Amino acid sequence: MPLGELEDEAMGKILLVGADGNVRSNLDELMGDNDFKIDVAASGFEAGIQAESLHPDCVVVDFGMGRQEALMIAQNLRKNTEYSETVLIALLSDEDTASGFDRTMFNETFRKPFDAALLAERIKTLVGRKKQIA
Repeated sequence: MPLGELEDEAMGKILLVGADGNVRSNLDELMGDNDFKIDVAASGFEAGIQAESLHPDCVVVDFGMGRQEALMIAQNLRKNTEYSETVLIALLSDEDTASGFDRTMFNETFRKPFDAALLAERIKTLVGRKKQIA
């Protein structure tokens, strides 16, 4: 019997913004279908729409989409009190340095290339603290 919204509340919800297909497929494989739901947004605009409907537990922002857009997404999420508990993770590109912006906006930063298994574990740990997901 489907649980509908109750099922959604039990699952961890991840929003990948600007991430390439490899990141998505690796996370799909490593996160487990029963514990986490993964949605994707290609732009900051799309991320805003997705965040409103999904209310993600974790937002992973790929700086490969452009530093300014990635930072704008992070700032907008942090300004909104509805997302104050949302885990925010930055995927920094090789040429992007972590200097020049407020890293405290993010719970974690990963530099590409990174170990997808380590990213998956950090998401599970950080979201698990919030939702008590095994």
